[in-house]
Parts: sequence; structure tokens; C-alpha cells
Amino acid sequence: MVTTCAECGCLVERGVRVAVCADDACCCSHLSTREALERLAEGVRMAFGETDLEGFSSLLAPDVRWGDDDAPNRCRSRDDVVSTLRGALERGVSGSLGEVETGPAGVLAHLVVTRSDASEGTRDLFHLYVVREGRISEIVPYSSRADAAAALAAIPT
Repeated sequence: MVTTCAECGCLVERGVRVAVCADDACCCSHLSTREALERLAEGVRMAFGETDLEGFSSLLAPDVRWGDDDAPNRCRSRDDVVSTLRGALERGVSGSLGEVETGPAGVLAHLVVTRSDASEGTRDLFHLYVVREGRISEIVPYSSRADAAAALAAIPT
């Protein structure tokens, strides 16, 4: 259901702006627009479909975060993320992209990852790409699609 923001006039559906007001002091500016989310989702599809690290890099905020603060391989910048992905590819990790969907929190991607050692088989990962100001500001991994979908549906505050 589309609602009109009482303060600025934006049209909002489930935490996503579907029509942006003309107010310079818009109170809904922290919410992504439907167009921005769809553009990022398409960028994710293209980057993973072509294994285009530079293309993926262009979707990331300069200070993107990936991983807990106490993780040994945490990423705190666009360069960190690209380096981590490049290293995985160099070690023989491969994968494919399953479904990609958008929601109030950003873009959710289903990744099917195969390690270089075939005995490990494949693994389903779900990455929530949290979007702020039109770029991926955080990569949050989930092992469960249900948990990832719940996080995707959360309306940013």
C-alpha cells in the first residue's frame, strides 16, 4: 500500500520511496528510491554474471563494511572488498548468482559458492547489500534465506 508522508509529501511503499517530493529538507531522504534499488540490483546481476570486480566496486560506498569488527578478514573499504573477492577467485572459488531482489533495506542476492576443493561441495549464501545514499554501504552475510529476507524487509530508520 502506498502512503503519502504527512511531513514532506513523498509517496512511500513498504519503506521505499516510489515518488520523491521536491522538498530540500525531505524527511524521507534516508529511504532508498525504487529506481535506485532496481539499478543496484541490475548492477549486482551484471557484475556477478560477468565476474566483473570493477563493476561491483562501482556499486560500493568508499567506506563499505563487510564482516564483524573482530573478524580476521573484515573489510572496511571498497578496496578491502575487491581485494577479498579477488583473493577468493585466485584461490579457485567460483560461484553463480541465484535470485536477486530488492526491499526497504537494500538488495538481497542468493550466491551459490563452490570452493576449489570439490569435496567441500557448494554452499548457499545470502548477501544483504544494505543501501545508503544510492550505494552499497554494508554487506551482511546470512546462511538462511528466511533470515536474510527478514532483514531485507526491515525499514531503515
